[in-house]
Amino acid sequence: MISSLDTYLRPLVVGFFVLTLVSCTDTSESEPAEPGASINFVHPEDGSTIEGNSVVLRLAASGIEIVPAGTMEPGTGHHHFAVDADLPPAGAPIPTVEGTYIHLGQAQIEYELTGLSSGAHVVIAVVGDGAHMPVDPWVVDTVRFVVP
Repeated sequence: MISSLDTYLRPLVVGFFVLTLVSCTDTSESEPAEPGASINFVHPEDGSTIEGNSVVLRLAASGIEIVPAGTMEPGTGHHHFAVDADLPPAGAPIPTVEGTYIHLGQAQIEYELTGLSSGAHVVIAVVGDGAHMPVDPWVVDTVRFVVP
């Protein structure tokens, strides 16, 4: 009877051990950014009025290298935009939602935002690591503009 139980329990114990090891690996934390790392909107200027229904969003980075998504090197990340939306809560990945959460996964530093309606708009730029988690400490900038 014991050898029969051993035959059934051994794979479960081994599987539990492997599952425990995998679940203890924390992949939710991003690679740390350099102290003082920052990004800022080069275009448009905060508070500007944009003619038409599109605008080119252009960013500059300091203290952090902008690289393609999937790169998990310390001190690196890629841009995301939250358009007229809040950032995700701490510890959550930055989502991709067409028109609202925009992912620049090829190390782009600019993006043409089209289809803007008349009115006030807010765009928040945030740098995420290779797994789309905001780098720690967060590297963000905000721009506000109006489309007449």
